[in-house]
Amino acid sequence: MKTNIFLRFRDDEKGTATIESLLWMPLFFYLFILITDVSFIFFGKSEALRIIQDGNRLFAIGSITDYETEAETGASIQTRLRVIAPNATASTDWVAGTSNAIFETTGTLPITDLMAVGSIPGFVSGSVSITAQHYKEY
Repeated sequence: MKTNIFLRFRDDEKGTATIESLLWMPLFFYLFILITDVSFIFFGKSEALRIIQDGNRLFAIGSITDYETEAETGASIQTRLRVIAPNATASTDWVAGTSNAIFETTGTLPITDLMAVGSIPGFVSGSVSITAQHYKEY
């Protein structure tokens, strides 16, 4: 009698799709989370570039009094970057050899601050660096 139950269980193909989907589901779920994390990194990078370019432009045209010195501009850009990534840093400076004609800002954002889930273990210690330059308008 035991052999009949085992033979019947072995020959029964009901539920095979369920077992296969249970084996593949974690892989597809991980890939979905991985794509989401990479998308968040690219989105954060583009937002940071926009913030840096806007700050450089405001300083270069000199029309807004909040950005009178490069230090104030760098502090303002860093404050705005920290909305995206809490540990972001920004540095501003004049490009050497340009007679104070090109203003440059570099922002650095840790990748862990940009990821939604943190599914990419190799990028935990990495950072995204964005540099933008703008001519000073006199």
